[in-house]
Amino acid sequence: MRAFFIVLKFELETMLKKKSFLISTILVAIAAFALLSFPRFLSNDSENKDAQKVDKVMIIQDMKQILQDDNLIKQQFPAYKVLRTTQLDELKKQVTDGKADIGFAINDATHFTYYIKNSSLQDTRPAKFEDLMKKQYQAKEFKRHHYDATTIEAIYQTPIQSKTTVLGTDGSSNYYYTYALILLLYMMIMIYGNQVGVGVASEKSNRAIEILTTSTTSNTLIFGKVIAGAITGVLQTALMLGSFLLAYQVNADVWNHALDKFLHIPSIVLWTFALFGMLGYLLFNFLFGAIGALCSKVEEVNGATMPIQLLIIAVFILSYVSLQMPDTLLAKIVGFVPFTSWMCMFINVAVGSATVWEIIISWCLLAVTTIAMGILGARLYRRGTLSYGNTVSLKTIVQALRHHE
Repeated sequence: MRAFFIVLKFELETMLKKKSFLISTILVAIAAFALLSFPRFLSNDSENKDAQKVDKVMIIQDMKQILQDDNLIKQQFPAYKVLRTTQLDELKKQVTDGKADIGFAINDATHFTYYIKNSSLQDTRPAKFEDLMKKQYQAKEFKRHHYDATTIEAIYQTPIQSKTTVLGTDGSSNYYYTYALILLLYMMIMIYGNQVGVGVASEKSNRAIEILTTSTTSNTLIFGKVIAGAITGVLQTALMLGSFLLAYQVNADVWNHALDKFLHIPSIVLWTFALFGMLGYLLFNFLFGAIGALCSKVEEVNGATMPIQLLIIAVFILSYVSLQMPDTLLAKIVGFVPFTSWMCMFINVAVGSATVWEIIISWCLLAVTTIAMGILGARLYRRGTLSYGNTVSLKTIVQALRHHE
């Protein structure tokens, strides 16, 4: 155990003192404050611009006097100054020259033509004008048939009020922070797991691994390195998230507390995320470390770990499917398979209806698999020290598994 803590302490000090670790953490913290503080400066600029704001111009040709009340138009287009013309060519010229932002030529009570110099996909002004003309047409028709337009409008606009009472898990409220957490876990494993593999391969390339494996057991080395890498990743992620949360708390007023509902995460969800996420994190770090030991060069790590990366991507896709369709048979199955449960069981708890015994069984299976993968990784790690210049292949891995210390 003493040797394990020596390895753990050495690896932690090495990783935490790396310039890449310090610089990336500081840059993310600065970026968090800059990003979340940006609306504060933007709101000040917009307030200054509002005082100097000039109304936009709308020009209308209405030969049949269908829409004569400018006040109605102003209600639908409050930022526009309304001009009128009797000449269609004049309307087109005003829009083309930029003297008018938009133009409408009303043909009759149910037809109009919209004129704009350059169109855009997000332009909603034609729909607003159509709604305005529709209301005007309906009011005139009601009046012509001696109906009370106000009463009819009130009937159509009467809202139906409803209230939802959640008796189980509120999946709709939990969806967004659940997705954010699984994305965070996915990125942590992909980034820090690969770093573990690269770190082990670099030791092998400079022959330092020979001294290490003769000084202590392979179990001590692989567990020390992987757990040190896991602690480093969790610490850096916590610092980055902490900087985002602190920056948001400082600027929550300019965000109108829009993110508050995503930060109120139930304790059961957080505990499940921590317990399953950490084991899954360790599980794949063991795999990355073992494969890194089998690589003779650092450049081989990305190619050798590609199957693991594809597996992680597949798990992420399955978790997204489970997030969209919780409480299905697929969601139940992947919640118990160790290579998928580290992410999928957490989803079942957050948006599904996982029971306590299901959570316990799934976690025990994942814990046993993680320990077994650590022992397996130690064997691969030990075997990798004896192989130089050989390309990692399935045959190499099988031989490593059959090797006994």
